[in-house]
Amino acid sequence: MTTKIIPTTCRECSVRCGALIYLENGRVVRITGNPDHPGSRGAFCIKGANAPVTAREHGDRPLHPLCRLGNRGEGEWRQISWDEAFDAMAERLGKIKAEYGATAIAGAVSNHFVSRGVAMTQLLRSIGSPNYMINQDLCQGCRYTAAMLTGVGAQPGNELPKARCVLVIGKSPSDSSVVQWMHIKQAKKAGAQIIVADPRRTQIARMADQWLRLKPGTDAALALSMIHVIFSEDLQDHEFVRNWCTGTERLRERATQYPPSVGSAITGVPAEVIAKAARTFATMKPGCLILGHGIDAQANGVKTAMSFHALLALTGNLDREGTNRLPKQQSGFRDYFSIINDPAFRLPEDIERKIIGGQQYPLWSGPDSWSKSSHNPSLLRAVLTGRPYPVKGLYVSGVNIVCTYPDIQSTIAALRKLDLLIVATDHVTPTAELADFVLPKTTLLEEEDVSVDQSGPCLAVVQRALPPKGEAKSDIDIAAGIVNALRKKGLLEFDLFPWKSHLDFIDFQLKDSGSSFDELCVKGYRPIAMDYEEYRKEGFKTPSRKIELCPERLEKIGYDPLPGYSPPTYSKPPAEFDLVLLTGIRSMAYHHSRFRNHVWARKLQDAPELRINPKTAERCNIGQDDWMWVSTPGAEGRALLRAWITDEVPEDVVATGMGWWYPEIQGPDHGALTFNIDVAIPYGPPWDPISGSAEARNTACRITRAEPGEVPGIPGIAQEK
Repeated sequence: MTTKIIPTTCRECSVRCGALIYLENGRVVRITGNPDHPGSRGAFCIKGANAPVTAREHGDRPLHPLCRLGNRGEGEWRQISWDEAFDAMAERLGKIKAEYGATAIAGAVSNHFVSRGVAMTQLLRSIGSPNYMINQDLCQGCRYTAAMLTGVGAQPGNELPKARCVLVIGKSPSDSSVVQWMHIKQAKKAGAQIIVADPRRTQIARMADQWLRLKPGTDAALALSMIHVIFSEDLQDHEFVRNWCTGTERLRERATQYPPSVGSAITGVPAEVIAKAARTFATMKPGCLILGHGIDAQANGVKTAMSFHALLALTGNLDREGTNRLPKQQSGFRDYFSIINDPAFRLPEDIERKIIGGQQYPLWSGPDSWSKSSHNPSLLRAVLTGRPYPVKGLYVSGVNIVCTYPDIQSTIAALRKLDLLIVATDHVTPTAELADFVLPKTTLLEEEDVSVDQSGPCLAVVQRALPPKGEAKSDIDIAAGIVNALRKKGLLEFDLFPWKSHLDFIDFQLKDSGSSFDELCVKGYRPIAMDYEEYRKEGFKTPSRKIELCPERLEKIGYDPLPGYSPPTYSKPPAEFDLVLLTGIRSMAYHHSRFRNHVWARKLQDAPELRINPKTAERCNIGQDDWMWVSTPGAEGRALLRAWITDEVPEDVVATGMGWWYPEIQGPDHGALTFNIDVAIPYGPPWDPISGSAEARNTACRITRAEPGEVPGIPGIAQEK
């Protein structure tokens, strides 16, 4: 029996591990990590080993375009051809455009760092609309916006094993990134000091040399106190700060407000522990900072990220061996983000200034912003209210917004109110249940792609191992079909989608890179040549070409330009909300709302869990695996979660994940309105004043034990067909 091995990249989560697919007689028999990959170096997780095959072969997967019959959510569909689908969708998009204008058509996609991000933006821009939503307002958005302002868009990558000190903020790598977890353990074995700041006693907190158990949402105060120590004890990297930083004296003045005694009062971390952590990170070089999603989805997220960027800059831990590495690019290669930001592929400025949310959040939604996407809560509100102008049509690709946005009720209400909802997906989610058209998407084993993997750094290839099942198409091919149908009807305002197919798009990306797709497929990656301290050539990506500790762009538009701390909303809760809810806890079984219909994942975790301290559980009369209701101030709904009693969380904190739904539960929401924590969390206000991110990570809450009769019957594990 002949075995064919296909080197590729796993994209079942954002880590993007190098992978090897083993084929025998046209059947995938095994998927493993690729030990030769320069970033992941053989690391691999259970999602990568199981999800690609399960997703492709799942019996509930839509394989042909579907058109809704009856009312939204009734689950009645008619199978149609792609030609019929493209023509009908173009016709209805044209009606919306004729009556309300192009800006009444919007989109939703996961992020800018996948090909469907380009497919979404360029489809909408060709129609004449600047409006689309991305998930980054809740994950990475605050960090990326801060990076645009400070110039510190640096990640540890595969430099981690070379570090002598690793500072981990807001992340549990053992639950979210097998690659980082592998690298951290290698650094620890080599003698590196591990410093972890987290309210939870995570696996990495247990192995840390210094664990700073801070109160949720107080990370900025911790960073500013560490900065105070560095300045007061003259521990900064004088050469780097003198030559490559601006705003140093203003930051020094701000830090005087946060001596360790003040930082301790805010964070709950002893002053001497804060001081020791600062000294360790400043003196044990090289040092790496891992800044995780725990600081996102906060009303102070951007300023928090800026605080830690300043800590990196003051210690000189940037773009040197064993430190946080600046992004590297392959000469001539067109990555997704550069295409989206290329003036040749953008709308005129007067149209970009109409992006919903751009007036209030110009650094998130305006022409000069990081994301150039809409402010999600504002766009959903526009659907419901018509303000600032009507939104009547929505194209959703590869994202399940019903289960991943806070305030599920309002998202569902907005989707029901639309004149047209198109959803491209590889399984029928609660979002797809409300669609007018469901378009079958390819799964990982059926796709081809090229992107930049900064962990290598390298060009990373996704190779097609098997042909698409049924009539499934890639995101680029679907968007190309819609664009072509609109073009035939004279409905394109601009022609900003020149690609006829996904392979045509890949050829465009690689045209000037010196490599062809076939050449890249031989190894599945191509290392990107790099040097350290490359900022010495052209500086940093800021107006001053230096790291801006006090960004002038913020000051010009009237914001306080310095890092700062703002108390989280739970600090003054109504009396009955006596606990703090942490959300966004990761699980190796799932990625956001995905894989809830996979048997292997449900065997690992079969219910939404609320981690609760034994003393809190005893006070609330809650036992292990009891079901309980969770509610927060300002939310209409409440969520039903199962107790996981553990001293991992402090007595006054409870913690949970996100994205839960039960595909086997009948009804269009498939249990999301009962079991998903987002039903109990508002989508703001408050919002981060710079990025517009909602305060969804740390909120006040209360819990009550559910009576047996309140818990709906849940069928057994969903079986693949």
